[in-house]
Amino acid sequence: MNSTYGVVRSSLIDPAQDVQIYYHYRPSRSSEDSSFKNFREITDVNSVLTNSSLETDENGADKRLPGMYNLNLPLSIFGKKGIYTIFIKPKEYRFTIKDVGSLAAYPDIKGIVIDMNTVDNQSLFAEDKLVGYRIEYFEYSGSSLQRQDYYRLITSNNMCEPVSQNLTSANTNSNGYRFNGSGSLCFITVTPSTSPDFKSNSVPYIGTPNQEIVITNTKFDPVMLEVEMVEHDIETLSIMQEGNMVRNLDKGIVSYYNFNNEIYRQYEFSTIKDNYKKTNVAETKFSRDNNIDNSLDINELMQV
Repeated sequence: MNSTYGVVRSSLIDPAQDVQIYYHYRPSRSSEDSSFKNFREITDVNSVLTNSSLETDENGADKRLPGMYNLNLPLSIFGKKGIYTIFIKPKEYRFTIKDVGSLAAYPDIKGIVIDMNTVDNQSLFAEDKLVGYRIEYFEYSGSSLQRQDYYRLITSNNMCEPVSQNLTSANTNSNGYRFNGSGSLCFITVTPSTSPDFKSNSVPYIGTPNQEIVITNTKFDPVMLEVEMVEHDIETLSIMQEGNMVRNLDKGIVSYYNFNNEIYRQYEFSTIKDNYKKTNVAETKFSRDNNIDNSLDINELMQV
């Protein structure tokens, strides 16, 4: 044995708060229609992804099964025949850095400051709730704002307030921060944020004021699924191949029945003859789905 242990922990998430879902639709694999080239976001995540539940008689027990979720495909979105690419990823929250500062009492502890007045989801910033979340940065490349490859992991977050501090002399003042549960700012520490021992002058980059960032949870890995919506499945194909069938010789109607002996498909067969020679020219088969002859009930026919 190499004495190495590891575990993959199943994740318990809130789909509405932790998940973003995008989908892409194509009528067929060969479709080149430009109107089908882009992904679209599903805003009502709860209609697609829900927590799986356990059967338990214990009062007050959490019936959610961590790591297992039900994927629903609403007909309002997935109602067309074709190929859907579904992209399920951790939800991103986009913010602007108000400041990059340090704690007044501990100048070595640097962090990112977010203005809570610009935050819609206040509960996300509850004390230390962001621990383990990932921060990614945007920078301009020419005139385009692009996401960068580097990122930082959040180690703590607390409400704070600015406090004026004297760093070295009366002429060098700057704003530091101190924790205050009623503050309107959030102080976020990240890692790495301190210089390595072998290169003390190299301070890791953690952001700059007014820079765009996204904060993303790390509770699960992104998942891509491909779903093909078709008219027939294995059961309907089996019905046509193995199900009961009745051919009405008088009307030329052939009825196919499902496994409950209900009419599934109905076709009308006929023969086209030449008007002069009276010879058979062609045989036809037309669907009667819009004009089902319900008199051809197989249960009644079997009693004749």
